[in-house]
Amino acid sequence: MPRQATKACGNRYYEARIKAAKYNEKLLTRTGAAEYLPGVTEDSLKKYELDITRPPNTVVALMADAYNEPELRTWYCAKECPLGKDCREIPEMPAERALIRLQNSVCEMGKIIKQLSMLMEDGVIDESEQQLIPELRGSLLEFRRRADEILAVLERAARLGKFD
Repeated sequence: MPRQATKACGNRYYEARIKAAKYNEKLLTRTGAAEYLPGVTEDSLKKYELDITRPPNTVVALMADAYNEPELRTWYCAKECPLGKDCREIPEMPAERALIRLQNSVCEMGKIIKQLSMLMEDGVIDESEQQLIPELRGSLLEFRRRADEILAVLERAARLGKFD
C-alpha cells in the first residue's frame, strides 16, 4: 500500500480520492485513479492534488463520478469556479439528516410563497418591499441547497445501490 502524500493532505481532490479508495483500492494511487479519469494523466492529477494547477470543470465532474462524491461538484463551484462563487458548498451528511432538512424547508416554503405572492400582487416593488428581497432570496437559496443535498444523497445511493 502506498504511503500517504503529505504535501497533498488538505487538498480537496486528493482527500476525495483517498476516501474513495476505501471502496476501490485502485484509487490509492494516482496511476490507478487516472484509469478512471479519461483524458487525465497521472502527472495532471498530481498537479491538481498539489495545487499547482486547477482542474477544468470537466475533470472535476469526472472525479466526482469516479470517486462517487457528488459534493465535489458543488465544492468546486463554490470555491474554485470564477462563475460559480454564488453557489454554496453541500456538506456530506447521512441520508436521514438530508431528508429531515428538506422536510423542514418544505414547511417554510409555504410562507415564502405567500410572501412572494404579496410582493408581486400589484406588480410594483416599493421601498419596504425592496428590503424583503434579500431575505426571500436567501430563503430560496437555502431551499435549493437542501434540495441539492438530497440530490447528492440520491446520486451516491444510485452508484452504491444503497443509502449510506
